[in-house]
Amino acid sequence: MLGAFFTPELTTTKITPILNLNFLSSLIFIVFFVFINYVNSSKKFSLSLEKQKDIPKIITFAIPIILVFAIYFTFQMEISIYWDQLFAESMIKIKRASYTFTYFNYDLIRFKSIWIINYSLFFISALTLVNIKKIRNKQFELINNVLIVSVLFVFLSAGLYVLSELRDSYLHQIFSNYYPKQALNLWIRYISFLFVSFLLYASYQVVKQNTLQRIYKMAFELLLHTTILWILSSELINWMDIAHSDQSYKLGLSILWGLYSLFLIVVGIWKNNRPMRIGAITLFGLTLIKLFFYDISHLNTIAKTIVFVSLGVLLLIISFLYNKYKHLITDDFSES
Repeated sequence: MLGAFFTPELTTTKITPILNLNFLSSLIFIVFFVFINYVNSSKKFSLSLEKQKDIPKIITFAIPIILVFAIYFTFQMEISIYWDQLFAESMIKIKRASYTFTYFNYDLIRFKSIWIINYSLFFISALTLVNIKKIRNKQFELINNVLIVSVLFVFLSAGLYVLSELRDSYLHQIFSNYYPKQALNLWIRYISFLFVSFLLYASYQVVKQNTLQRIYKMAFELLLHTTILWILSSELINWMDIAHSDQSYKLGLSILWGLYSLFLIVVGIWKNNRPMRIGAITLFGLTLIKLFFYDISHLNTIAKTIVFVSLGVLLLIISFLYNKYKHLITDDFSES
């Protein structure tokens, strides 16, 4: 990391974000590769490469990938340097008796991680829209779809975990005498959700471009509802922690998943969407498995009664809806 060469005592070692030699060098590299990509894709300059069969294909595939990676890491490096330097500046040394203790503000490293993830969400979203509007390359679209799923999984797993660490740091006020905790520790998650929404919007545009391929619609719906449910579950845990609730969040998660299953059933019947109904029933089944094999051992009698009654009522509603609107339900995938 370039930020590791920064020494707080030596102001000359500090790197100014954007206005530094590293960024300028990367920018020059990008400009040259943009030009190379233009020349390679232009029909005016393709005659000299026509005699060689394999090389043009490799070049055509490799140059755009190198260009995309160069653009991504140019700005990602700036984000890393900025937060690494703030982290280095946060160092304090406290003498106690004959010992010297060194402390750092580790929230800054967490902010660095979440902003890199936010940037990645934005970058892949913008890349997706550029490919749809300008490039229109089907091979690149497949790679881009893999990147969408990958970066979204990183946010839902690592990103939400980092956000929970920022929340815990704020609530527990760890080392607050040296590093005052701000409400941004809590609200940064909603900034991240905006970036996730932008990525889902870009994914939806991919689906609109492939209206004749049912697999795109099914994959998008799976991605969308998995993301929404994952974020709602995280929000439930988040606000229960903020409220210092003593109730087990396992109870709340089971009820939330049951309610979301009901929501998917309603939408699946309304839209005559068979895969969505199957997904809803699968989610409800997983909720019941979680309830019987995991929740029961951690819940008291009152909590068990609440969750059993709640899920029982939801199951009755689902059964009622299936019986009432069974004439609307068909097995025709083409209509879903």
